[in-house]
Amino acid sequence: MNNESFTLGIFSSNDADAKKEPQMNYFYDEDKVRYNLVSSLGGKTLNWLFFPGGPGCDSAYLLPLAKELKLDGNVLLVDLPGNGSNTVNEPYNYDFYLELFPKIIKRFSNVVVVGHSFGGMIPLLSPDLEQDLAGLVLLNTAPSLWLEEAANVAKTLNLPDLSHDMGKFSLHPSQETFDQAISACAPYYFTPSSFEKGREWLSSIPFRWQPAVWWQQKALEINYSAIWIPVNVHTLIIGAEFDAMTPLSLFEKDKRFDRHNISIIKINQAGHMPWFEKMDEVVQSIQQFEKQLFALSLPDGGK
Repeated sequence: MNNESFTLGIFSSNDADAKKEPQMNYFYDEDKVRYNLVSSLGGKTLNWLFFPGGPGCDSAYLLPLAKELKLDGNVLLVDLPGNGSNTVNEPYNYDFYLELFPKIIKRFSNVVVVGHSFGGMIPLLSPDLEQDLAGLVLLNTAPSLWLEEAANVAKTLNLPDLSHDMGKFSLHPSQETFDQAISACAPYYFTPSSFEKGREWLSSIPFRWQPAVWWQQKALEINYSAIWIPVNVHTLIIGAEFDAMTPLSLFEKDKRFDRHNISIIKINQAGHMPWFEKMDEVVQSIQQFEKQLFALSLPDGGK
């Protein structure tokens, strides 16, 4: 981690949040981005930044995976303003996310981004990252608009119709109707054998509706498609057999990602959060990726 940033006071802890959630090691920057330092292990210089999905879902849902990985270096969960319990005053201009993301990366040296769902889409909209990243892990995300492909997968898997709950939220957008819609989506997130347990677990994670609605609209407005495909940055793409939110087939069909520096792995019998069903396989894949990174020459960074 860039210790100079801490020395200069760019980051500051929030005592109120620390009292509410003593297990969290929170720090904030001047843009109200929240960092949770999960671990700092070994003598390596990598900074692993985990970005959650939604957007709007609190990064706390990534905590079990981040802990289980036991990665060398510093591991931080990152919550953008308005994400989960990192609340902001509404209305908030969520377009700022697109400017804020590369700014966050530049605060650290030797960064490896681990992005899940939306957290993996936003790096692909930041072409300058080619010069700033030591590595990239994309978890259950998409290189282009995903709704049509997701609908096809849902039909193949005979998943339940969501029109009632989604329609109710569309007519009466609120945190209550959004939470109900997310609960109804559980079969789309988890496999049949785990979706009840998954639904209960997901309901315990703060998930704000405003950022999620912004991204649904923004992605259509810009006709979302990756504008950065890593050229030399070592990249791991992980998808899952039963992911009906961001199907891995989107990457498998996208020839832009057929590169020597990019590996694509499918986790069988798992859903949109594959570590929920297959923690060992996801951990093994990322730990192998870590070994490969350490075999390469890390960028000097100089930050």
